[in-house]
Amino acid sequence: MAQLSSPALRTRPRTSPPEPWCILRAHAAPLSVVHFSACTRILYTADTDGFVAAWNLATRRPLCFWKAHEAGVLGLEEHDGGLLTQGRDNIVHHYRFPSKHATSAQPTRSLAVSGPATAVPSPSNPSTNVQRVWSLDINAMNFCRMSLCPLGSQPLKGQGEKAEEQVEEDEALVAVPSLTKDEVVDIFYLPSKARAHRSVGAGAFIGSKTGTVMAVHLFHLPASTASVSPSSPSVSSTSTPEPVTPASLHLLIAYESGQLALFRFTPTRSFEHTPSRNGDAAWMPREGTMVEESEGWELVWVEKGHRDAVMSLAVSRDLRFAYTVGADHFIAKYRIFDLNDKEAALPRMHVEGTTQAGKAAVAVRSDGRLLATAGWDGELRLYSAKTLQPLAVLSHHRTALQSLSFAPLAPHRRSTTRSSEALLGGDAEDEEEGEGDGGGEEGRAWLAAGGQEGKVSLWSVYPPQDSR
Repeated sequence: MAQLSSPALRTRPRTSPPEPWCILRAHAAPLSVVHFSACTRILYTADTDGFVAAWNLATRRPLCFWKAHEAGVLGLEEHDGGLLTQGRDNIVHHYRFPSKHATSAQPTRSLAVSGPATAVPSPSNPSTNVQRVWSLDINAMNFCRMSLCPLGSQPLKGQGEKAEEQVEEDEALVAVPSLTKDEVVDIFYLPSKARAHRSVGAGAFIGSKTGTVMAVHLFHLPASTASVSPSSPSVSSTSTPEPVTPASLHLLIAYESGQLALFRFTPTRSFEHTPSRNGDAAWMPREGTMVEESEGWELVWVEKGHRDAVMSLAVSRDLRFAYTVGADHFIAKYRIFDLNDKEAALPRMHVEGTTQAGKAAVAVRSDGRLLATAGWDGELRLYSAKTLQPLAVLSHHRTALQSLSFAPLAPHRRSTTRSSEALLGGDAEDEEEGEGDGGGEEGRAWLAAGGQEGKVSLWSVYPPQDSR
């Protein structure tokens, strides 16, 4: 691994500048999304021409490459044995992969051996057997990426011999900007695609303008997180925090005004509970009931961390902290909930100035220790997620970066999703064991970034210390 300019390394001899572990080239247009699979063996990438690629990180070659949208791609999420793709053409598509994907009759592993260049999927040689399952009309005019909140799985209905072979159908909620108003959010239930909540945030900022929704994050906050209490002057609060109901639904919304707001849902009589396997509540409108705008949703807190529009939002895995970047010089860190009254009395937001303005994306590693930003100047910058102090600058790209992603750290085998199994041809357990430093190797700390140049840089940075 290349040496990084962190305080811990200052006593070591000066070495050459850090270099990416590898560069992935296949896209002919600027990159808009990079996203690791849950098992870290696959990297999904998408571009502004609407193409999506799924890379086998053990071989550094695309497993498949297809035209997913007629406009640029905004977001990618693994779901229900496949991939959700969100496009600027105002559509979310759900794609599934064949059980053993290749451009010939050979299984996926055949892509690891040398062969004709035409055997590798590319924009000029796209994959033809990626199946579109369904589509959902959305509003994608303001560049806001969807947020997927998994709920669980339920058995597919079927009879006869084929019923036992059917896989379970995943449930989820997906949040996107409203179809009619750019400043509020709609939430849809999958797999039915029914709208579960409409115009979340409507009426919450009377007398002030937030502008359009720029980023969202939808999640369930477990009861074990104790309490959430409003602390912003803009929100009325009681003297004691209110307890959080089990697995209560919350939504973070970042706005064009530079604000970040947390909303919480409390069911009203207009909703009925739809059970899910993992216990997270999916509240749907009762049949024949007209649900009002933002019904059941309350504003918990709101903070303004930026002078300009928020460009990206990241949330720590434990749901304790959120981070935003924008067109200005600042990185903002927010405490999502309070553990006790003493913590509730502290400022909710910490803003740190940086030397460079203009950041397109922010991501936080799954251990909650490392933060990364993608700059319009083409630089990847690493920070302490706790203090926001700079750690290192990774220089490779010459033009603006648009997206970055951390891979989950040391994932278990069981984290391999059905989409990954399909792409890897059932070889997820022993995929390319001889590669030594292939994607997903335990101990590797992967960071991927992409932008205007149309190439992906893959870095191995700051491996976490073994706590045992």
